[in-house]
Amino acid sequence: MPHADTALARLYQPRIREHAARVRRDKRLDNPDVTVTCRSPVCGSAITLDLIIHDGTLTKIGWKGRACTLGMASLGIVVCAAIGQSEVQIAEAGRRLAELLRGEDVDFPQAWIGLAVFCSAREFPTRFGSIELPFDAITQGFSKVR
Repeated sequence: MPHADTALARLYQPRIREHAARVRRDKRLDNPDVTVTCRSPVCGSAITLDLIIHDGTLTKIGWKGRACTLGMASLGIVVCAAIGQSEVQIAEAGRRLAELLRGEDVDFPQAWIGLAVFCSAREFPTRFGSIELPFDAITQGFSKVR
């Protein structure tokens, strides 16, 4: 079992916990353009995002997170990196994250470099859905305001 213990230690490394800690307290928006809730069917993690989108750019994000540490860490990265980004830029970051999780070598744009921390999750495919939740919610949000 040493391999499993080592993999878990890598998975829950301090940087993951630091990203998750950023969003432990909910920060909702009063008048969002759209609110989206997404849930991972595998683990039950859920996030709700309040989004303000102006001229195709995400300008503000509010959140309520009820997710595992990995989902919260992803949310912590996304709420910082996505502000000022277009739907295409955010979707591209999400696509690269999915590639990273599948084991591919990925270069992230500077704003999204924090996502590289999830290479440690490659051995845990049941966690992918939780990690990708913020991207799913933002994609849904953009589609609702078109």
